[in-house]
Amino acid sequence: MPPRTAPGAAWRDATPNGSMRSPEPASGGWRRAARRGGRAAGWLLGLAALALVAQQAWVRRAQWQPLWQRLDAADIALALALCLAMQVAFGLAWHLFAHGRWVRGQVYADQLRWGQSLPAKYLPGKIWQGVARSALYAGERRAALTFVLFVREQLLSLGIGAAIAALAAPAALSPRAGLAFQLALLAFAVAVSAAALWRRAPAAVAARLPTALAGWNQGLPARAVLARVWLLQWLAYAAMCAAFAVLVRGFGLELELARSSAALCLAGLAGVLAVLVPAGLGVREAGLFWCLAPLVGAGNAAMLALAWRLAITAGEAAFAAASFALGALRRR
Repeated sequence: MPPRTAPGAAWRDATPNGSMRSPEPASGGWRRAARRGGRAAGWLLGLAALALVAQQAWVRRAQWQPLWQRLDAADIALALALCLAMQVAFGLAWHLFAHGRWVRGQVYADQLRWGQSLPAKYLPGKIWQGVARSALYAGERRAALTFVLFVREQLLSLGIGAAIAALAAPAALSPRAGLAFQLALLAFAVAVSAAALWRRAPAAVAARLPTALAGWNQGLPARAVLARVWLLQWLAYAAMCAAFAVLVRGFGLELELARSSAALCLAGLAGVLAVLVPAGLGVREAGLFWCLAPLVGAGNAAMLALAWRLAITAGEAAFAAASFALGALRRR
């Protein structure tokens, strides 16, 4: 069955448990107001953080402007190609997660659905990509099952990101604090990975799960499949770190791969944990600036953070646009 290319109202209004929003009683008005306020706060927080990083780049522009002359078209093209390769690897991992095996006739369709769900990352709140994914699979399975797989996928991805972030402590920390920080990141990586692979929750726990996670005990692939999913996600992270390293090298900056990758993944982790901020906008840039400023200078760090935002967003936008366009052609 070809993927939906324009989820429309189902994409906007579907809840994680697959039902449409039902009218709330008058007493729920404050909850709606709180949600709207939280979304507005997320946008404001993200934009404020982004503005601060941009301000740092602007006042120190004399430091990084000469570096732009070193960046050539080949570096930009390679960085964007690696960003697209990252999305392909994540899409393949999702295909295995969704079906529990390689299904030749579904690989392309699942890649399109992965791309079509990407724009939902830019809505305040981290669940909307899962809501979009559930809507795109609504004709094949219960939305709750798709949403549970999405949550498991995100937890597994968080574990990989935290493990990479633990490769090097932020330079702003003292050696002792840095070591403690790395150990905490490793513990977090183990915890979220274990949660992602937790096959069956006890009945007492399952009964208390939110409605959106009611299908937690269903649909987890076999261990061999999970190992392939995990490897594909590692491949996606490797492509992402390589894309950032290409930008660093293209600007002529000296930065160890382990440090640049750790900084990138730590900033990404901060963006994910900033729940109300859409796509971690501003939070990721602020985190990357904090990690890199002691290593390459404040101006260069701010410029790199903004350049990476442009690169990763361009890659996601291109992949999403291609997914919608190819999906529309496939339906004809």
